[in-house]
Amino acid sequence: MGKTPEADGLSPATRWLVLTFAGATTGSAIASTFVNLFIFVVSGHLAALALFNGAWFFSLTFVFYLTGYVFRRSSPLVPYRWGLVMTAAFYGVLLLLMRDAAHEILWLGLGQGISQGFFWFGANLMTFDTVPPAQRIRFYGLNSAVGSVAGIAGPLLGGTVVGLLPGLTGYLLVFALALGVYATTFAISFSVPPGPPLGQAPLSVSWTLHRHVPFWKEAMQTLMVRGTREAMSGLAGVFLVYIATRSAWLVGVYSSVSAIMRMAGALWVSRAVTPPKRPQSMWLGVAGMTAGALFLLLMRVSWIWVFAYGVVQAFSMPWFTIPNEAIPLDVMDRDPHVREHRVAFMLSREMSLNTGRLASMAVLMGLYAWHNSPDMLVVMVLASSLAQGWVAWMGSRIWGRLAPQKSWAEVPGG
Repeated sequence: MGKTPEADGLSPATRWLVLTFAGATTGSAIASTFVNLFIFVVSGHLAALALFNGAWFFSLTFVFYLTGYVFRRSSPLVPYRWGLVMTAAFYGVLLLLMRDAAHEILWLGLGQGISQGFFWFGANLMTFDTVPPAQRIRFYGLNSAVGSVAGIAGPLLGGTVVGLLPGLTGYLLVFALALGVYATTFAISFSVPPGPPLGQAPLSVSWTLHRHVPFWKEAMQTLMVRGTREAMSGLAGVFLVYIATRSAWLVGVYSSVSAIMRMAGALWVSRAVTPPKRPQSMWLGVAGMTAGALFLLLMRVSWIWVFAYGVVQAFSMPWFTIPNEAIPLDVMDRDPHVREHRVAFMLSREMSLNTGRLASMAVLMGLYAWHNSPDMLVVMVLASSLAQGWVAWMGSRIWGRLAPQKSWAEVPGG
């Protein structure tokens, strides 16, 4: 079957979606790299990082249900905009607290989780409503690549500012820049066409979908295991580079190099990976992530090995994550009532992801309580990377059982 016109290029609505996502990614690239670093610097404790991220994932899990209830008569664009405003406010609070942030780690983590819950609830539903199935690989590939461009310049800028200015002054300026970028992105978001209202379907449906939708239980399981790796990826490289070098500038260089490799991988995936090739792509990503994690075992020899980890895992991640994003969406497409149930699906999706994130963060906190060493983070990165092999196997199994039902080009649109 030949290409559909929609598959040749993104629609105007989808292009605006890419642009506003890129704006949010730019703000995140400038400052989020240094949020965990800031928490460690002001607190001086490894456990503070686990507490901050654990609180983040905890509140993120439950705020999705609050968002689904509060905004049930609104377009997903509304909670998305609230997420932008609240993320900007989070950086504003950091500006006000500075060193006093060490006494508010739990509340800062909870606040960040709430703001990101609003943001991602809207973003995920907007993606489903706006991007047709035939464009999903291309959209996720381009979105990842465009975001990576911001990820190159943002950390370099942030690392240079933090490294050159004394004390916490550099962090203050970086957080102020992020606040401004999120405000600009909020303005851009008014060009994104609103989707349909969230609907009146009971939120409790999210707990019973696996009983009525074939393969949704399996899709939820893949999301849980995927979440274990996501919880570690935000900490590993940045924190380990800083521990090895005590240089914020090198943290910025590391993040920028990683972004270049992530962009290269995402562009390659968006051009080379078709739906039938998605299982092979995921296995390639798992192999690369695991190989990169093994490099971290040599970090005590030289900090260069942490950079080697960053290069390998950043290039490998898109090969795993971009096809992986399609697993729950493809299963959702088989539900004849997907329009009515799309909010329940997204709630179930996020609950599964955050279950995995919270589980791995709880294990990390336990390991830190047993032995307060960066080696515990290395162990978790390696273990969670190996676990993604099960996700690749399960994804292949799900797609293999879905494919005979209907050709990929004929899947009903979002």
